[in-house]
Amino acid sequence: MDIEKILYRLSKEIVETNLDNPLILGIPRRGDILANRISVFLKSFGYEHNLEKINYHPFRDDLDYEVQKTKLFYSPNNRNIILVDDVIYTGRTLRASIEAVIYSGRPKSISLLCLVDRGHRELPLTPKFVGKNIPTKENEYVSVLLSEIDNIDRIDIKG
Repeated sequence: MDIEKILYRLSKEIVETNLDNPLILGIPRRGDILANRISVFLKSFGYEHNLEKINYHPFRDDLDYEVQKTKLFYSPNNRNIILVDDVIYTGRTLRASIEAVIYSGRPKSISLLCLVDRGHRELPLTPKFVGKNIPTKENEYVSVLLSEIDNIDRIDIKG
């Protein structure tokens, strides 16, 4: 799979939705890198947007310790938010990310973009923008490798 081609197509899909006042939020550790790459494509298409990385950790429901909540630099008030992640699985990281957005303000809408949708959702979250649907077994693991971290772009499935 050519990740760059998938990101180009996803960027075109974003442009075609005609969202006004968009804020692209990358979910660390790889979603923020993908958001940066998408932002480059969007800029080349003349698509105006803001880009930021979201801190979802304080909003996790599986932490045994407190983490200080922070607000986004760009206010999400009345904006169309696009959350970008590498793989969507149970939906728990996206839930925490949505809470982080709402903690910072009231968006007009929140859309999800993921490079890989592997299924097995625990929460009723469905991405609007999907790079690739890869059905997996629960015991399989999907890894997205990116050149910025791993010196290669590749999607691996291990069982």
